[in-house]
Amino acid sequence: MRIKHWRLPFLLRIMHQIQDLQKLDRRFVHFTFLLLISLCVSHLVMGQTSKTDPVDVQGWTVISLGLDLPKKWEVGLTGQWRTENNATITKGLYLTPEVSYGIHKKVNLFANFRYADLMDAHSSRLGLGMEYSTKISGWQIGFRPQYQYTLRYADDGDGSAESKSILRTRLSVRHRITKKLDGYLQFEPYFTFSPDAYFIDNIRNTAGLRYEYKKNRRVSVFYIYRPDYAKSYNRVFHVAGLRWDVDFKVKD
Repeated sequence: MRIKHWRLPFLLRIMHQIQDLQKLDRRFVHFTFLLLISLCVSHLVMGQTSKTDPVDVQGWTVISLGLDLPKKWEVGLTGQWRTENNATITKGLYLTPEVSYGIHKKVNLFANFRYADLMDAHSSRLGLGMEYSTKISGWQIGFRPQYQYTLRYADDGDGSAESKSILRTRLSVRHRITKKLDGYLQFEPYFTFSPDAYFIDNIRNTAGLRYEYKKNRRVSVFYIYRPDYAKSYNRVFHVAGLRWDVDFKVKD
């Protein structure tokens, strides 16, 4: 399957980001690639999801840019390149701009727009929510409920064909392992508002490691176990991914 020509610059930017990995601790790099390889090999016999074979392995590459503005405002842009069918076929490119405002030192309100350019379709949605974070005995605890409304539906993996409205509630815990290395867990069920759909549409269960190789520069490796429920099928997705976060701060 061909990749659209305008996606090539996105892939080149990913390659440039990989150059920064030379500064990482070698043990972390080795662990990252061994983990990704083991996840892919362990599920090699699985194929693309269908009614007869409802299990698939996907690969996600994520780049997130954040800008910390004065007066408690923040803006960001996240790009995702997803693959499916044992991470051999391009699923699509996902772009999410977001703006947030801190109403309290522990609480932010946010709004975002997500556009997905899939290989054979397009989808778009709006999101509104809040995020609460606090620290308890060295553990960073976060709770992020988000109301999501589908403007244009396609099977992008983040919506429901039966319900345009979805409530996502992500609970996360993060703990520092070393000075630069964190481990985290996330639990995020998706709730629907339609009698034609199951109350819980799908659940993202995420485990990951995050390494700060430079100030405001982080790389993460993660695994997602995502069961997807519907009245006509039950599917399971295994996702192995890499993520880069780059943050900038504008002084007052």
